[in-house]
Amino acid sequence: MFHRDSNPYALQYSEWTVLWWKWLLSIPKKTNPALDTTGRYCHKSQTNQNAWFLAGTRGGPAERRCKIPYGKAILFPVITSEFSFSQDPNLNTEEQLIRAVEQDIDTVNRLMVVVDGITLEGLDVFRDNFRVRSQPFDFKIEGVNTRIVSDGYWIFLKPPNICPHTIYFVGRNVDFFNEVRYKISVTSVEQI
Repeated sequence: MFHRDSNPYALQYSEWTVLWWKWLLSIPKKTNPALDTTGRYCHKSQTNQNAWFLAGTRGGPAERRCKIPYGKAILFPVITSEFSFSQDPNLNTEEQLIRAVEQDIDTVNRLMVVVDGITLEGLDVFRDNFRVRSQPFDFKIEGVNTRIVSDGYWIFLKPPNICPHTIYFVGRNVDFFNEVRYKISVTSVEQI
């Protein structure tokens, strides 16, 4: 696993979270991996040469199957939040965006990650080691240019071996929960 203070593939962890959000927000709802309960859309827009992005849910549980090409690291949020000017017209400054997203993630009361049957130790105790807030970034959401900030708890796994893997994660705050089990097959690129 990459540490939060590392620079995987020459990018800061916070830059990776921005790439993840741009990936997720660019995919239409009809085929968006966060709304998919089976993993059917796991492969959508996976164009990064170094990492494969896994989605949480928009609330609730999901069990997904996903094929990932060998050699790709895996980035996913245990729980994350984003605020933008277009989604909340009461927010007028970057400082207000940052405060809103931080306050939302401050309410997280449960974090758990299990990879191949091994529970990630310290996630609840050493939360700051896994929490990453992005810098404000620009993006077009539903045709509207806006400014966005995200915050959350992230895991960035180094590229796994070619074999089946299971990733299970739970994130919960006062009014939202995310629970996902991925059954992952790591395969050669030709098999994707």
